Amino acid sequence: MRLLTWLTFLACWGVARAEPGKFWHISDLHLDPDYSVSKDPLQVCPSAGSQPVPSAGPWGDYLCDAPWILVNSSVYAMKQIEPQPDFILWTGDDTPHVPNERLGEAAVLEIVGRLTKLIREVFPDTKVYAALGNHDFHPKNQFPAGRNNIYNQVAELWKPWLSDESIALFKEGAFYSEKLPGPSKAGRIVVLNTNLYYSNNEQTAGMADPSQQFRWLADVLANASRAGERVYITGHIPPGFFEKTRNKAWFRETFNEQYLEVVQKHHGVIAGQFFGHHHTDSFRVFYDDAGAPINVMFLTPGVTPWKTTLPGVVNGANNPSIRVFEYDRATLSLQVRSPGCAGAQEEG
Repeated sequence: MRLLTWLTFLACWGVARAEPGKFWHISDLHLDPDYSVSKDPLQVCPSAGSQPVPSAGPWGDYLCDAPWILVNSSVYAMKQIEPQPDFILWTGDDTPHVPNERLGEAAVLEIVGRLTKLIREVFPDTKVYAALGNHDFHPKNQFPAGRNNIYNQVAELWKPWLSDESIALFKEGAFYSEKLPGPSKAGRIVVLNTNLYYSNNEQTAGMADPSQQFRWLADVLANASRAGERVYITGHIPPGFFEKTRNKAWFRETFNEQYLEVVQKHHGVIAGQFFGHHHTDSFRVFYDDAGAPINVMFLTPGVTPWKTTLPGVVNGANNPSIRVFEYDRATLSLQVRSPGCAGAQEEG
């Protein structure tokens, strides 16, 4: 018993263990700027569509997207819980679930700009790695494989967070890669535009490699391996299937296969993958051809409580959520709290 206690003490409080880094991941804020607590249940929020909202409160409703007070309080809660993160991942879907005719290009850019301003005000000195979600375009989902006004305007909004090279790449395809800041000298972030692979995106139907993003990703991962870097991959829409309904894949099949091939080939350099879109607290495991697990993807829940209207989904609403990760700054290994330890253990 004494030996076990001593080994547990060493595991939890080893002298060589450095203080872990922390970073935030937020996604699917889906701000509904027209939300109001109205006496008329049909006038509470456009994101409810034709559904009445009989018991709406000031903080929102499960039938609606997030009111400003909920989004604002979520970002300030981040500041209160972990005020000095190493960086923030923000993986998109900023606008409400409303028809295209209710939300033009100017309105999309206004909402993205409003949320950018909020995050910069609350975390003025923190690096933010931001991605666009499928709702952050007009028409929604229809992301082109080339330059357009929304890519250009968002790149300008996010210029304080991006290098010149990243700005140029973003304007071409809304993806980029940068070194992680501060102590994470061996770390790199890759921000993908997986909206290019979305099954609802008609702009990229029939393309083999929209914006040459797969080729670019493979090159970034190969170069990172040669440089001794570890990589986090982030984006909005994940590959795989939605766990709340049967046979609902987000990517077109060929794009899903290509993504899996990249992960299988370069999994040794990928320290973690972080996506949104589902509004659920979930994860995905990647396997090699022999069936052995080789990598993991974490899906962060959303801030919006909105109940999905996808057919076949029974429990579609979600409680608003934000997520903070602990990680080893030297290896980028994610860490979890172990029973009996005040410190953290690496998650293999």
